[in-house]
Amino acid sequence: MTRLFIQFYCGVLLILISAWIIQAYVFRGTTEAQNISVIESALSGGALLARDEIAAGGLQNLDETVAKVQARFDYPVAVVDRSQRKLSTRLSQRLDDGEAVLSGESIEVALTGTSLLVELGPLPRFAGPRRSDILLGLGSVFLLVAIAIAILMRPIASQLRSVERTALAIADGDFSARIKDTRRRRSFPIVDAFNTMAERVESLLSSQKELLQAVSHEFRTPLARIKFATELVRSADNDEKRNQRVDSIDEATDKLDDLVAELLNYTRTDEQSQVAPRERVSAHKIAMDAIGQHAPLHPDIMFDGPIGSKDIDLVTYEAGLVRALGNLIGNAGKYAVSKVRVRITNESNRVQFLVEDDGPGIPIADRNFVFDPFHRLSGDSQPGTGLGLALVRRICRRLGGKVTIEDSPLGGAAFLIDLPQSLLPMPTRPLDN
Repeated sequence: MTRLFIQFYCGVLLILISAWIIQAYVFRGTTEAQNISVIESALSGGALLARDEIAAGGLQNLDETVAKVQARFDYPVAVVDRSQRKLSTRLSQRLDDGEAVLSGESIEVALTGTSLLVELGPLPRFAGPRRSDILLGLGSVFLLVAIAIAILMRPIASQLRSVERTALAIADGDFSARIKDTRRRRSFPIVDAFNTMAERVESLLSSQKELLQAVSHEFRTPLARIKFATELVRSADNDEKRNQRVDSIDEATDKLDDLVAELLNYTRTDEQSQVAPRERVSAHKIAMDAIGQHAPLHPDIMFDGPIGSKDIDLVTYEAGLVRALGNLIGNAGKYAVSKVRVRITNESNRVQFLVEDDGPGIPIADRNFVFDPFHRLSGDSQPGTGLGLALVRRICRRLGGKVTIEDSPLGGAAFLIDLPQSLLPMPTRPLDN
């Protein structure tokens, strides 16, 4: 990361130096040339008059004529030999053509027919900076810019180095590694984004690890039953016993198949709720559809649907919400004595689904554990894999909400799903129960 920063900074310096060189070239090639042309045009008239007057006075009276001319100028006037001045071929040609030229800080004009030059100068300096001053000033500005860029880039480079170190730590297996932000006021967005990603990865891996451990445990029971029944089939002395033990194998196989199906639903839910499109749906319709799916399975139970909620809509992942609400209604139907009630309310841009039953309820001591995968209450004789409520909690979290357990006025349990009325965009962190 340090090497990358150095390469970037050297690139910035190269750009600034190139800009400085280009500016110097442009100044010298255009601005300076234009200034020389203006000076020569302004002073050539006086220089040519001085030359003509000196030439008219004759070489024998050269000193006296120069003194008279000098009296009319505020800067030195002299006659020098051309060999005393370093003139370019171009300037020499112009002098031979009778032009007045600017050489250094003096105006030069040739005395026709001689090797002498009439020199006016050094000329008074014009107000304003010299070329060297301008170039030095611009160079100083570019240097300050380079220093400022280095200062501004330092915290960014530091954060990138922290990201690199933390990423390498995670790659080495330390999933608890996080970027420590030392800034007091606020952190960089990249720090928050990376730490959120790391927390998400750690949470997923932890969840998968716990799920794998639970699956290993849950698979043992039906597999042990299958193995035991297989041994008994071999020792059966008649067809009736043999068929009974084969039926036992079929029953254990069906349970194993149900367990695999629930595991697939559980593991797929998180991925589907991430990428599925959000759509506007009717809360009342979702509840009635879920009741319609589960009510025929429990003909002795009365299902009381929501009333006065037909105008409540929400933007969410419909399939996930249908599955979560359906699991709660199905559970309520299994444990209810005679009645299941579903109610829908909304306030403060949130929608609540309440599913109640008049069954035995859930003890307070078990309410913190019933949402764990494969956790079942002691003495529970109802069929199931123990993944239904875990799936409900997972779906609710991915939909930006939560599910809680309360006591129902009907005498049993009351499950409350609380969701945002609009799930746009997808929340980056699930809410805890």
